[in-house]
Amino acid sequence: MRQLNIIFVLFLIFSACENDLEINTHKDTYNDDIADITFLGNAFYTTNYDLSGNSGSQIDLLKFTSDGNCLEDAFDLGMNGQGYLAITNDGRDIYMQARDFGWVIKCSPVGELVYIKPDSLSANWRAGGICYREDLDSLALFYQNIDAPQQVRIRIVSKVDPVMGERDTVVQFGFLDESIGLYAVEYYNSVYYLLGVDTTGSDILFQTTREMNIIDRFKIADSTVVGVCKTINNLYLSYRDRSIKAWTL
Repeated sequence: MRQLNIIFVLFLIFSACENDLEINTHKDTYNDDIADITFLGNAFYTTNYDLSGNSGSQIDLLKFTSDGNCLEDAFDLGMNGQGYLAITNDGRDIYMQARDFGWVIKCSPVGELVYIKPDSLSANWRAGGICYREDLDSLALFYQNIDAPQQVRIRIVSKVDPVMGERDTVVQFGFLDESIGLYAVEYYNSVYYLLGVDTTGSDILFQTTREMNIIDRFKIADSTVVGVCKTINNLYLSYRDRSIKAWTL
């Protein structure tokens, strides 16, 4: 089933029916929500959550100023049909994880694609976030088990070839919602910061150790929250309306 999904999305990204004169490729990222955020080179990066339903390239890598207030630049990623994109960086390059299909995407800070790789897990594992582990110089990919929604799988994978896991850990978070659950992750100074939805339908931010033991948990009143990022001085959350704000634990 996942292979069929991949073929379908490849069709959306790279193909168009030559005989269909009604194809709409209009692009209007200005009116799209944004998604997860990452901080690199004194700027925030995110992507637009494509809401147009149109064909052709619809997704940009968006660069915001260091205060999160102004859009500074946009780079066409040549993609479509990805849904929500989680995002992280290793200090040089940007890595994204497509929630709908689990693909891991690597690009430069100016949107030059390095690779788009499908994950190697079965279809019951839904993508739940990506972060960079500087202590391992590796990526951590998070997944939630659709058949057992409180079960979360963390895969430590190579930045070069993220398809094959170097180490997998499965943990239980009994407070996670079944339908949305976990969707964004950050890692900083041996602590994970995770965004999700709990069983009451509330957006939550929770912290864990790198061994995935809970440190603390907070409810977020603004349900439009979509991303999380940690810098030296602050923790930032992104919101659908293209705002990026510091958040105090």
